Amino acid sequence: MINHTKITLERDIMRRGKKITRREFVKGVAIGSSILLGSSLLGCAEEKPTPEETPKPTPTPSPEKTPTPSKEPIKIGVLAPFSGPFSQYGPPFLNGAKMAVEEINAKGGVLGRPLELSVRDTKNDPNSAATSFEELTYSEKVVAAIGPVSSDIGLATSRKAEELQIPLILHLAVTEKIHKKNNRYTFRTNPSAPLWMVATAEYIKEKGYKRIGAIIADYSFGHSIKAGIEKHIASIPGVTVQVEVAPVREKDFTPYLRKLKDLDPEFFVATGHPPGCKVIMKQALELGFKSEGYVGPALLEDEWVSALGEKVTEGAMAFAATDYGSEEYKKVAEKYREKYGDYMNNMAVDGYVNIYHLAWALNQAGSDDPKKLADTIRNGRFEIPLFIYPLSYTEWGDLKEPRLALEAFRAGPPSGNVNPGANWHIETIFVSSTLIPPEPES
Repeated sequence: MINHTKITLERDIMRRGKKITRREFVKGVAIGSSILLGSSLLGCAEEKPTPEETPKPTPTPSPEKTPTPSKEPIKIGVLAPFSGPFSQYGPPFLNGAKMAVEEINAKGGVLGRPLELSVRDTKNDPNSAATSFEELTYSEKVVAAIGPVSSDIGLATSRKAEELQIPLILHLAVTEKIHKKNNRYTFRTNPSAPLWMVATAEYIKEKGYKRIGAIIADYSFGHSIKAGIEKHIASIPGVTVQVEVAPVREKDFTPYLRKLKDLDPEFFVATGHPPGCKVIMKQALELGFKSEGYVGPALLEDEWVSALGEKVTEGAMAFAATDYGSEEYKKVAEKYREKYGDYMNNMAVDGYVNIYHLAWALNQAGSDDPKKLADTIRNGRFEIPLFIYPLSYTEWGDLKEPRLALEAFRAGPPSGNVNPGANWHIETIFVSSTLIPPEPES
């Protein structure tokens, strides 16, 4: 089990007590004696003495005490993969989240309290992930959670989020089957799988490709991509599509690639096999494929470069929400590089954005109550220059106005200190239209 990540910076918050006021004396006559009626904030009444009586001292009311705000940290759960076939996604996501927490706490935290991360490994096990979510809720008292990557994990944890009524912001986990119309606590960071294929279809039309090959993994996300290919790409007039299905843990894709050899794909969709997308391109090049592009699900840049070497610039690409060309990305990525000695890929950007999104929602809600937090996320619109679209949501928590940018490896070093020493950089080669989220099941 991963140790909790605790980042705590506290600051004192002084609040002044209210001044005590007294109502004006009200005079009346009653059987030869005067009665003074007065009240303080405590609701006290006093009797004015008659001349024969010895005056009693009037007690001075105590100032009203204002409760001291809680200095306890606001805890956010991180449910991310640190073992199993998706383990490469967890560490950069967590580092991005940690950096955001440190920045926010250095400025005083949220609602006068520091943020703190409580981290769990999802282990690519839906039951274990759901149990970890319960533990974060009941033992750690988290007010929200972020991080699921695998769609199978997303399905399990989203059901648990709705049951526990704790907001869950999915990192990836983009199968459209996660969202139901009655969802109120599950939210996306990236568009659902069918929309990735809508964006891919737009790019294919723009380029005029006619022969499309694909290999997908045999699990929920892979089949969502397959359905999207069949609906949005195979339906393009004059386009021929062939899809092969491989196990999630497959390492040797040559048998599947040989089945695609006769098609001679102009463009290759490896989006549906996250663990194997880089190997698919490597083995396709070794078999002599001449596809102009190999699109994967996410740019884990160091892994692509490690797998492909200089050939990474021969067509490796992926869709992302990150605006790599923005000045904001350059500034944050240089800080990330200085802090972690690593390139800030879009996994790290997603973790960073998730934390700032939750901090914004906590401030907007004025509370750490999970229900108020979920309502604020659902009804709000969070914009950050690192993303090419705002985080706004449908009633059931899907992205309301997403787009996707197609990012490709290009030869030559990046600008500034984003990734010093590298002989490649990322370039945005296509941005989709604003995509319409699919209607969920009831």
